[in-house]
Amino acid sequence: MTGEVKIEADLFEQPSGSVRGTVTAGMNVKGKHKRIAHAYLLVGEAPTITIEVPKSFPLDQLDTLADGLKAFAATVREYG
Repeated sequence: MTGEVKIEADLFEQPSGSVRGTVTAGMNVKGKHKRIAHAYLLVGEAPTITIEVPKSFPLDQLDTLADGLKAFAATVREYG
């Protein structure tokens, strides 16, 4: 998965409390899979989003990270 951001959306059949689903984005950074963003899709509220960009990040993957975060935001909007 090097050079690519993987986005997964999981919508629950029945909400778990106020959470009706999640969206996560991850990518390989320096050979290790890192979660870079996470969203809880809430019932009747805006999603709760957390961004977790590593402090040390290779320059050659920066464009991929930016494109991945844009795709993550689009996915959250689609399901949110």
